Amino acid sequence: MQTEVFFPYGISNFEQLVTQGYEFVDKTPFIELLEKYKTKFVSFLRPRRFGKSLFVSLLEHYYDMNRKEKFQELFGKYYIGKNPTSLANSYRILFFNFSGINTETEEKSRAGFISNIKSALEEFFIKYALFDRTLQQEILNHSETSEILSHFFRKYAAFYKEPIYLLIDEYDHFTNEILIRDLQEFKESVSLNGYVRKFYEAIKNATQQGVVDRFFITGVSPITLDSLTSGFNIVRHLTHEKDFEAMMGFTESEVRNLLGLVLQDKRQEEAVLNDMRRYYNGYRFYPSSQENIYNSDMVLYFLDHFKQQQQYPRQMLDPNIAPDYGKLKAMFEVANWQENIKVLEEVLENGFVESEEIYQFNFETGFGKKEFVNFLYYLGNLTFQEAFPSGLVAYKVPNKVIADLYWQYYAFILQKYTNLHNIRDEVQIAVSRMAISGDYSKVFELLQKLLQHLSNRDFIRFDEKHIKMVLMAYFIQSNIFWVQIEREISGGGYVDLEFFIRPNNPFKHHQFAIELKYLKKEETHLLQSTMQEAKEQILHYYQQDTLLKSKEQLHLLAVVVVKDEIFVEEVKN
Repeated sequence: MQTEVFFPYGISNFEQLVTQGYEFVDKTPFIELLEKYKTKFVSFLRPRRFGKSLFVSLLEHYYDMNRKEKFQELFGKYYIGKNPTSLANSYRILFFNFSGINTETEEKSRAGFISNIKSALEEFFIKYALFDRTLQQEILNHSETSEILSHFFRKYAAFYKEPIYLLIDEYDHFTNEILIRDLQEFKESVSLNGYVRKFYEAIKNATQQGVVDRFFITGVSPITLDSLTSGFNIVRHLTHEKDFEAMMGFTESEVRNLLGLVLQDKRQEEAVLNDMRRYYNGYRFYPSSQENIYNSDMVLYFLDHFKQQQQYPRQMLDPNIAPDYGKLKAMFEVANWQENIKVLEEVLENGFVESEEIYQFNFETGFGKKEFVNFLYYLGNLTFQEAFPSGLVAYKVPNKVIADLYWQYYAFILQKYTNLHNIRDEVQIAVSRMAISGDYSKVFELLQKLLQHLSNRDFIRFDEKHIKMVLMAYFIQSNIFWVQIEREISGGGYVDLEFFIRPNNPFKHHQFAIELKYLKKEETHLLQSTMQEAKEQILHYYQQDTLLKSKEQLHLLAVVVVKDEIFVEEVKN
């Protein structure tokens, strides 16, 4: 009888993970590697939900002097337990976590930040039985971050000799929210007299005094640290170091091993892995990387669902983290919205965008295309594809989960631009009917309505590619079909659009392959010949391609768009 497997989905406490029998992908060799680098002050950045909090918890439990008696229980079966370093259990751990701060207004952001610092210090006092109550209150009664920390570090140095290992998780969670909401407020918070800058200046002073012997900072973007400039210039950034690329997230072999724990029919291994690659893989954290990294949270979400019924979750993107990756609307409104939308169009049209890689953000020079592209990269909405001798880097969409979010946002833009706010619900019903009954007429009727609401000037650059983008946006938004664009077929050529049954969908429904043509208004006389060409082309693709032939209830559609009118004919196979 197979032993039940527990995946640590949503678990970020290392002790809880180990003692309660969850599976753990052993990342402890990186503790040894961090020490070998002889780097005491480290920052390491990854997109949201990449296992950063769990790794910080791992460091906390490994270095905490209060947990020395539990060392074998916690680490005995892992690499670092069998190969402990000299610094194990030799620090007092001061832990800050800056997620969950209310950033609705400048006042709430500042107050939440200060309250967070005071709470962390109170926990530190209690955990290690430090100072008497009077001195604790004396430290905490200060109203400014710099005063609180400076007083604390000064008193600590006077009374205690044990070194402090300072851990900061989600260091930029609240500052990124401020950046998205109000660029000027962000600049002020990290400026010379800003409360965020003063916090890090106090930490820098403590390292110079020897009170803080080491620190490890995690977050998403370097923008906050970059903006502190000389106020906090002691950090070693390991984010793009090859040796640490797999410190967070999962490699292909790690995902294969996890899948093997629960996959009952081993013949399905490659098919399931292939779908997981499409949805969750694709991240590269330096341009010449040879291996893609999986988003660990998404993988655990998938496997936690899959293990019971051997079926995929109905939503391939974890609904609990969709808001984290779904903040595209707010991101695109940072600084110059119109210029940022051009980036969106370039990504959707080409699948990638070229830009210069930024090594340090500097808001004094403005926030243009390259800053925005790099911001999207750090947030996990783009990733490295390749670097060119010119110094430019191609950034691609990492996987289907992120691609679908882009398309959904593009659909939102279309709705907003055409003032058709209710069309999404209508399209959803029409696409559902198309899948269930094979009746596609209502879908194309609604899309024609959308096109007709676009002004004439929009058609100056409206062509076949843009029509495909509109169709992609609405079919992906409906989340019913597996949508593909310009797939290369086995016999040569590319199918414009394909709407197939989503992976492992228990409900069998109609499927579609489309050849699409576009004509300008003055080319209306070519409609008949163009329609015939489209029909012959889609039929040829069907006859040549084994995948199309394997699809049940497949409809072959020839679609010709004449400016804002859509003509559709079905081809019998």
